[in-house]
Amino acid sequence: MKFTNGSIVGTLNALATMADIEFPVQVAYAIKKNHRKLVAEYKDYEEQLEVLKEKYPERDKSKEYMSDLQTLLDIEVDIDIHKLDESVFTNGVFNITAKQLEIMEFMIEIE
Repeated sequence: MKFTNGSIVGTLNALATMADIEFPVQVAYAIKKNHRKLVAEYKDYEEQLEVLKEKYPERDKSKEYMSDLQTLLDIEVDIDIHKLDESVFTNGVFNITAKQLEIMEFMIEIE
């Protein structure tokens, strides 16, 4: 599945909001597995971000920094996402909010 670096950052932040929620084993496993894969890609983004920060010490005022940052955020990476069948959510006996479902949408296989 294709992700931009920017969407990886957003997805990781969103998944972090669900860290204390108790999900069925299958769902929790998928979240943890996908989180690990996203973090691995995030580390590459973070390393390059540090290079940009060193290159542009006056980054708040630099159009070049903002341009390079946007380029970095827009880079696409392919991540092998562990998918869950939608039946896990429709047949499950657990409460999930629409917001939580939206956060996990990228890992739901819809038939």
